[in-house]
Amino acid sequence: MSTKIKTQDIMTQKVIVANIHNKPSQLLAFFTEYKVQHLPVTENDTLIGIVSINDMLRFIKNHLQNDASFNSNQLDEKFELGDIMTKNPVTVTPETSLEDLLKILGDGQFQALPVVEDGKIKGIVTNKDLVRVYDWEKNHTEGVYSNSTPGSGV
Repeated sequence: MSTKIKTQDIMTQKVIVANIHNKPSQLLAFFTEYKVQHLPVTENDTLIGIVSINDMLRFIKNHLQNDASFNSNQLDEKFELGDIMTKNPVTVTPETSLEDLLKILGDGQFQALPVVEDGKIKGIVTNKDLVRVYDWEKNHTEGVYSNSTPGSGV
C-alpha cells in the first residue's frame, strides 16, 4: 500500500457525533437513522469519548442478564452516555500515516479511530476505509487514492 497516503486522504469528514448529554435511547436512534456503527462523543465540541453499537448492545445485554425487569424506559432513566462510552479514546491526526493506521486498527482492539486536531473532531477512519484504499490500489496503477465523496461516518 502507498506510504504517501495520510489519514486525511481516507477519513470520513462528515461525522455524526453524540453529545455527552444525549440519552442512550437517542444513541440507538442515531445508529439506526444514520446507519453508523461508531459515534464520537463530545462536550463543548471537544472529543471526550466514543461509543459503538457493540458497546450499546453489550451494555444492554449485561443489564438484562442482571435484571430481568430491565426495559427500554429504564435505559434513559438510570443511565447516562458516560456509563457506556469509552472515555479518552485512542485518536489519530489528519497527518497520521497509512502505515500507522494499519498498525493501530490491525491490532484488532478498535474498528474506528476518531481523527482529532486540537481536541476537535476532523473525521473518523474505520476498517472499511482501509479496505476501500486496498481495493483502489489493487485496481489502479496510476494516481493517488482520495476520498472525494466523504460519507457521514461509519
